[in-house]
Amino acid sequence: MSSAVVEAKNLFAKFDDNGDGLISEDEFEEGYRMFFDADEGMIRELKEHLRCRKTGRFDYITWSMTLSPRDLPRITRACREQGPLSMATPTEEELELIENMYNRGYALAEEAAQNGTRLLIDAEQVRFQPAIDNLVLDLQQKYNSTEKSNFPLIYNTYQCYLKDAFDRLTIDVERSERFDFHFGAKLVRGAYMESERYLAKKGGYPSPIHDTIQDTHDCYNQAVDYLLQHASQKNGKNTELMLATHNRESIENAIASMNKHGISRKAATTAFGQLYGMADNLSFNLGKHGYERSTRYFLVHCVRKLALTFNSLFLALPDTEPTSMSLTEKLRWSCLT
Repeated sequence: MSSAVVEAKNLFAKFDDNGDGLISEDEFEEGYRMFFDADEGMIRELKEHLRCRKTGRFDYITWSMTLSPRDLPRITRACREQGPLSMATPTEEELELIENMYNRGYALAEEAAQNGTRLLIDAEQVRFQPAIDNLVLDLQQKYNSTEKSNFPLIYNTYQCYLKDAFDRLTIDVERSERFDFHFGAKLVRGAYMESERYLAKKGGYPSPIHDTIQDTHDCYNQAVDYLLQHASQKNGKNTELMLATHNRESIENAIASMNKHGISRKAATTAFGQLYGMADNLSFNLGKHGYERSTRYFLVHCVRKLALTFNSLFLALPDTEPTSMSLTEKLRWSCLT
């Protein structure tokens, strides 16, 4: 499914002849006739389906929200030749699996909605993420709608060690504005650095991971400030973010940003999350100073996190910690990302 989502995005780029992020009527028809057997009825149907109602043009925000992998089999039957899009088109069996995934996602979201509980959907490896994003955006459009809820029920997760994380975040915020739903985001640094770099090297493509840890820190802090600034703009929609981090500097930066943008520590806008028992000095101090949405994750999550970040055992440790540490303590610090 991820391949289908990516190739649907690439199709937009092929139609966007001048690369300005917009497709005119002429560009759409020219692009369609270049890659597909001309069918006037299909051209009219797709134009009506994919056109932005406000501008009358075709842009990526509307394109990505309305063109589903489930639409591709009907479209690619008219491909002039087999290419990446037709090869990525789901089979009947895959469509059934996609439908099952969506049904499960909607069942969870419906349960969360009935109980007024926020549902935070985790991020995974790059090769899986487009499919996850596609499902989450679908759920957000329904369950975060300003007509159904006063706050975002569905959160997506953004891994800030990815080079494209901030761009994807800003595009998703624009989607929420365009389609009138509250925006919820969980911000993490990421847990698959070594495997992503290994796969990139093996596959001969650029690594999706930031080149330095400072680039990751900068991306995380930029994302926090951007979302808090957006949240401070009263436009009838609410923005909420969960800062899942054990990084003290990022928490301090977030608090400074909250103050800068006039966001109360008691507001639902910002939540802080740490693994249970792994950064209690941060969790307890946040609670002590009135940051009411401070959460400690259950320890079982740390076991998974530990396995994913085992290779970071011997990274530099905070200056405030003892220089001589047991293996248990080093394992403990490997979770604090």
